[in-house]
Amino acid sequence: MFTSLLRSTSSLISRGTSWNISMFKTHIMPSPSLLTNITERGLAGKALLRTNKSAAKRFRVRGNARIKRNKAGRSHNTGHKGRKRINNLAASAPINGKKIEDRMRRLIRA
Repeated sequence: MFTSLLRSTSSLISRGTSWNISMFKTHIMPSPSLLTNITERGLAGKALLRTNKSAAKRFRVRGNARIKRNKAGRSHNTGHKGRKRINNLAASAPINGKKIEDRMRRLIRA
């Protein structure tokens, strides 16, 4: 099938035909590896669970399996804040609360 597609495209090129995607719609077939990959990923069966990327960028799992987060209030408007306060805001903090931690684990798939 691929050779017939190649022959048809080479004949179109030699004739100077303008390209149109509709000419190739009947020839496009997904590869067998793609079809098996779709079933492995769950698109053919169970729904695919995806990581929430915004949460994955904000939260990390520590070595002791707790989830850490960054503190707010250090990115701008720090001119009136004391140096000790800004340094304390730089340190990461754990997520306190079992239910909130479980919710974050589901979001980041940890």
